[in-house]
Amino acid sequence: MTGENCSGGSRHSGQRLLYEACIPALILTLLVNRYGVPINNNSTALCWVAYMLALTPFVLRLARRNDNGTQPKAYRPGADDGAVWGSLLVPISVFATSIGSAQLYPAMVLSLSMSATFTAYHQWSQLRQSARYVELSCFIWISWLACTITIGYAGKSAFGDTCGAARSIAMLLAASIMQHAWRSEILRSLPRSFTIGEAAVFAQGLTLVMADFVLLMSHRLQNGARDFAYWESHMHVLCLEAIMLGLWVSATMLARVMATGVLGKRARRGILGLAALGSVFGGFGVLVLALVSFTSHINPIRWILVTALGSPAHIAVLVYWVALLGVAGCVYALGHGDVSESTKLMLHIKRKSYHVLAALMFVPGLMYARPLLYMGFAVAVAGFVVVECMRALDLGPCSASINAFMRRFIDYRDAGPVVTAHFYLLLGCALPVWLGGDSVASLAGVLALGVADTAASLVGMRLGRVRWPGTTKTVEGTVGFCTSLLAAIGAVLWLKGDVGIGWRWYAAVSVVVGVLEALTEQNDNLVVPLCMFALLRALA
Repeated sequence: MTGENCSGGSRHSGQRLLYEACIPALILTLLVNRYGVPINNNSTALCWVAYMLALTPFVLRLARRNDNGTQPKAYRPGADDGAVWGSLLVPISVFATSIGSAQLYPAMVLSLSMSATFTAYHQWSQLRQSARYVELSCFIWISWLACTITIGYAGKSAFGDTCGAARSIAMLLAASIMQHAWRSEILRSLPRSFTIGEAAVFAQGLTLVMADFVLLMSHRLQNGARDFAYWESHMHVLCLEAIMLGLWVSATMLARVMATGVLGKRARRGILGLAALGSVFGGFGVLVLALVSFTSHINPIRWILVTALGSPAHIAVLVYWVALLGVAGCVYALGHGDVSESTKLMLHIKRKSYHVLAALMFVPGLMYARPLLYMGFAVAVAGFVVVECMRALDLGPCSASINAFMRRFIDYRDAGPVVTAHFYLLLGCALPVWLGGDSVASLAGVLALGVADTAASLVGMRLGRVRWPGTTKTVEGTVGFCTSLLAAIGAVLWLKGDVGIGWRWYAAVSVVVGVLEALTEQNDNLVVPLCMFALLRALA
């Protein structure tokens, strides 16, 4: 009887993985087939590479349909490896963002190259026990080399008019090696916090941010700071990328310094721990401001203040945010209690209340103060990183209180040393805004997580009876997700006085995203918003 159950569970899991893999392949194929890469004469080669990558899910998943679900200790438990999303999520997001924008051509080239490298490495890592290891390894790496050369030749104009194919290929190889090193570092230093696919997405994202920052710096060195209009239009991107890179370096350095045992446990929880935290992040903050000022010849502090307080709409949104956070804090204080004594439904309601709070905060911000929301997300990420470093490294007098608060709302996905739930929620809302697009596409994360995911969770817990194969999600919850998402899109369109792409397409997007939310074992706060964003951009 046990063998039958295991066989059935494995079969259902294989079906779920195959159905899930169809969604990113469909989205990437839709993006390439409808828009291609209408930027230069080498676009045909990039289109063919993208089509080949669209077949990646079936190559990866058909080879592992009967996998027993065991994962190395470095990976997050309770999920598949996420290799499909590690291969396709970043190219999907970049392709969707690049529609109508030739400036993002280098990002398209880099994303395809990193995706091809990750796919080849992951396939090769699964062959170590194969009887045909040598033959298959040669085939995989020769195919990868051919793919890289094709991308490098097609993208030789991406890094400047004077860049030849050899230099382009060398840059792609350097970026691929960097993203592989960062992915390995993420899995090593934060074990059980990410699947291999999630780690690959973050590593590829960091590599793209660094590559674009280097391109901005090279533009500054080649042309000086005379082009004031250029830097004025790119100031928000420059600040965002500098902040993200500074946070990554600061957190990594602080963690490694603390790992040496330079401060004892009592010293960490005292003023010395707080001083160490402030000195590292404060030092890199000053460095980031100086670097931005040198690159753009614009005072970043003055620019931020003008962005935040430069219009009555921005001031009104800031006042609204402060009032809303005050009300939320009062509600939490009044309803404060021991979560362990609450029912499962009440715990879910408390966790999902943060999703609702995100929707209430960010929808007005995007509609009436988009530049403010753009930088506000960056400031919020910086705050979350500093607070999580205090908690995870046990720094400062408040670290124990922060840890107790965070631990009230974690779930099975927070099995590693860092609590990732709040980061995924914030990034899921922020990434569509940072990537750009119309009001509905930019609100993909807010609507999917703040409205639809909350409705799906509550409906599924109260009314759910029929479960999706191989998952704990219910069909009733998915219906609640799709219905609430469509209603939320309608409310946004009504407020904007727009009809968008038509109700049939919005309904189709809601169904696809709802099915994805039900099937994926990756963190849906990351996967669902980006896929919804890409679909809306493709159909716009």
